[in-house]
Amino acid sequence: MEHETFFTLIKDLAHWEFELFLIFIFDVLIGLIIWPYIRRFLTHHDSDDERIEKLEEQMKELLKK
Repeated sequence: MEHETFFTLIKDLAHWEFELFLIFIFDVLIGLIIWPYIRRFLTHHDSDDERIEKLEEQMKELLKK
């Protein structure tokens, strides 16, 4: 059995192809699956901020009266 070292893996083309395949699977495909949920969370967070700003302005106007 051949002993693998860091330098043998750097020189091995099959190793790099497998690494690129894993990067594609985990970064691209899983990212595409998860992205709609992340975007929904971010837009919900932005809408909460806008509502809080409107309430703060309403409170300021009420306190001025």
